[in-house]
Amino acid sequence: MTDRVRIVVTGLGAVSPFGVGVPLFWNGIISGQSAVRETPDEHLRQWAPATAYARDFDATQYLDKKQVQNTDRFTQMGMVAAMEAFRDAGWDNATEIFDQYPADRVGISIGCAFGGVQTLEDGSARLSTGRSSRVGPRLVPKSIPNAAGAAIAMQYGIRGPVMTYSTACASSANSIGEASYWLRLGEADMVLAGGAECLFSPAILAGLRAAGALATEGPEDFGKWSRPFDKARNGMIMGEGAAMLVLETLDHARARGAHIYAELAGYGTSNDAYHETSPDPKGGGAKLAMERAIKSAALTPDAIDYINAHATATPAGDLAESAALREMFGEHLDQIPVSSIKGAVGHMLGTAGAIESIACIKALETSTLPPTLNCDDKEEQAPKDVVANHSRQQHISYALSSSFGFGGQNGVLIWKNAELI
Repeated sequence: MTDRVRIVVTGLGAVSPFGVGVPLFWNGIISGQSAVRETPDEHLRQWAPATAYARDFDATQYLDKKQVQNTDRFTQMGMVAAMEAFRDAGWDNATEIFDQYPADRVGISIGCAFGGVQTLEDGSARLSTGRSSRVGPRLVPKSIPNAAGAAIAMQYGIRGPVMTYSTACASSANSIGEASYWLRLGEADMVLAGGAECLFSPAILAGLRAAGALATEGPEDFGKWSRPFDKARNGMIMGEGAAMLVLETLDHARARGAHIYAELAGYGTSNDAYHETSPDPKGGGAKLAMERAIKSAALTPDAIDYINAHATATPAGDLAESAALREMFGEHLDQIPVSSIKGAVGHMLGTAGAIESIACIKALETSTLPPTLNCDDKEEQAPKDVVANHSRQQHISYALSSSFGFGGQNGVLIWKNAELI
C-alpha cells in the first residue's frame, strides 16, 4: 500500500470442492483435476446439470452437534476454514490467540453474496406447502448473510470489528481489501478475512439459469463444462466453499516470528454503473479497479507478472475482462501468464476472491502457475498467454487477482512474493 503500514498473510484455510484444507485445494488445481461433476441432487439438476459440490464436507467431523444444528451449511464451511487458517497462523485455540492480542484487537471480515439460502428456502417451503404454519426460531440468525462472521466471532471470543461484505462475486475480494484498512488505521492488529458461500438452492439456480449465467449443456464429461476463455464456453458452473486468510501488520507478524506467505501490496475497487447483471463490455469499471490496485501498491503495470482472472466462462464476462486487461496492460499483456481456476472448482461466488487469492499466494510461494482447464480453443480476444490445461513452473513476484460481480461490483487485489518483503 502507499502508506508505511504493510499487511501480510500468516495463515490460510479452505473448504473447496476438492475437500477440506488448502493442500487438497492446491494439489487439485495444479494437477489439472476438475471437481465439477453431475449435480447429485435430482431436483436441482433441472436447473444446473453440473456443479462443483464440496462432496466430502461433513460438518459433524469438525463442529459439535449444537453448532451444526444452529448453523447453515455456508456458516459451517466458514467456521472450518477459519479453524484451519488460525491453526496455520500458529494458534490452536482462542486462548493462544489472545495471549498475543486482546479480543477487541482481532477482527473478522467476511464476503458472502446471499447467506443461508438453504435454511431460508426450507422454512419458506414449510409455510408455502402447508407442511407447517411455523418455522424454527433460528431461521433468521441461520440465514442472514452475517451468520458466518458472527459464528466465528462467538467460537473464538473475537470482539473487534466483525463485518460482512455482500458485493456479489466480488464479496470476498472486497472483504480482504477492506480489512486491510482496519490494520492500516490501527483499528485491529489481526483480521481473519475471506468468504463463505453455498447457493445450491432451487430459487438461486433457477434465477441464474433464467439470467443466462449457468452452463446448461456440455460434453459427456462434466469436468469439461466450465471453459474459461474458450470459444465453446456457454456459462458458469456453480461451486461452493469457504476460504480464509489471516492478515496482520508486518511488524506484528515479525514480532511473533510468524511464517509470512505473502504481502497484500494493493487493493482497488470500483463499479461499472452499467447493468444489473451484464458487465461493461468495454471493461471500463474493471480497468479502474485494476488501476487503483496498482496505484495503491506503488507499482507500474509492467511489474505484474501473473494474473488470476475472474473469467467465469460466461460469454459476455470473459470478453469484457479480456477487453479490460488489454486496456490496462496494453502490449505487456502478451508477456503476462493469465489463468482462471473456475474450470477446476467452478464459480464459488462470494468465496471466489478469497479462494483465488489463496491460489495466487500458493503460486507465489511455489513458483507454480495453476492452469485454465478446458481452454482448448482460445477465443481471439483472450489474453495471449492463457495457461491452458497444465500448470507451469515459473517464478513470479506480483500476482493480480480480479473479481467482478453482478451490479457492476469490482474488486482487485495484488499479492507480493514474500521474498521481496
